[in-house]
Amino acid sequence: MQHHILPENLWLRVFIGMVVGIAIALYVDIPQTIMPWIELPGSLFLGLLHIIIVPLVLSSVILGGASAGSLDSLQKMGGRLIPYFIVTTAISITIGIVITSNVQPGLAIEQAASAPADAISQTLDDLTIPDRIMNILPMNITEAQLEKNMLQLVILGILIGIALLTIRTKASKTVHELCEFTQDACMMVVGWAMWIAPLAVASLMITAVISMGGDALAGIGYYMACVIGGLLCMGLVYLIIVTVVARLNPIQFLADIRSAQLVAFSTSSSSATMPVSLSVAEERLKVKDDVRGFTIPLGATINMDGTALYQATAAIFLCQVFGIDLTIGQTLLLILTTIGASIGTPAMPGVGLIVLATILTGLGVPPEGVGIILGVDRLLDMCRTTLNVTGDLTATAVMQRWMHGKT
Repeated sequence: MQHHILPENLWLRVFIGMVVGIAIALYVDIPQTIMPWIELPGSLFLGLLHIIIVPLVLSSVILGGASAGSLDSLQKMGGRLIPYFIVTTAISITIGIVITSNVQPGLAIEQAASAPADAISQTLDDLTIPDRIMNILPMNITEAQLEKNMLQLVILGILIGIALLTIRTKASKTVHELCEFTQDACMMVVGWAMWIAPLAVASLMITAVISMGGDALAGIGYYMACVIGGLLCMGLVYLIIVTVVARLNPIQFLADIRSAQLVAFSTSSSSATMPVSLSVAEERLKVKDDVRGFTIPLGATINMDGTALYQATAAIFLCQVFGIDLTIGQTLLLILTTIGASIGTPAMPGVGLIVLATILTGLGVPPEGVGIILGVDRLLDMCRTTLNVTGDLTATAVMQRWMHGKT
């Protein structure tokens, strides 16, 4: 693996870019004619990251599986990681439900505030549970690559990694070396992208703040406070896990992963942040190849604690807005549905809103209710993606402790 991918003080540069971008969006009157040029650095940055996502996911998962040493070791890792993801997701959803049920932000919103969300409701038919189950299998590899279906690519990588563990031939060694080269090449592209990250983040923040608008942010502040408060509570849960289970200094852990958190916040994409997360896991957390290559791609695909908390909070909020009282059974069903919905959800900006519409339909909330929270979704998307990435790196530190004894 290529070392020293990330520039020095990347987190500080990205943070400065973020602050400058927000300040420009709030205090500078930007003509519409130059907006495409302002958006260009952010688009180039995301484009560089998206170019290498498919080969990076495949090579990382294959190497992660092959580096396990044996099928027993790989099974041991998967047998611990999947239940861990499910438990933390359930905790996250419960936090969101408890906070929103007690604060009751929906009672402060008039139903008339709802706006149509036809574009969202039109996608509901594409997200049925049977479709989601079938979506797990990589039946069409070319289509999975074109659509960047991360879950299918992860499954394919795991299968090839198992094959490399089992087949001991010269050809398998060649495949292993090819995957190592692919991973190194992808991480080199990540290093190039990180040099323009501060400018790109400023570009993305200008675009995001202008598109959100101040009025939308002020209108449903209680709801936003519930979501952000819930995310902070789940962040504290991660720090407890890091301290008790991974046995790391939580303050040092936060300092080590801040580059990935800032990139996640500015891009709103776990997938786009995954290359940075891999670099952070290797360079800062000193996690071994087999753990980080398996845990981070899988986590970026199915470990969506921030998204799950947001969906549960938004569902309870909109039930309050439309006067729908949930029974204990319906609340438990909401928890199970949200856990299921978070698995296989593409790790891309805005997708959580589409999945939320599916959950709301099952609770009797009109799909157009999503229009109420549409204006502030971008900011909350940035916050929940940051928690998603924090959760992936927490899981990586935990798995390093469980599999190798220490980081």
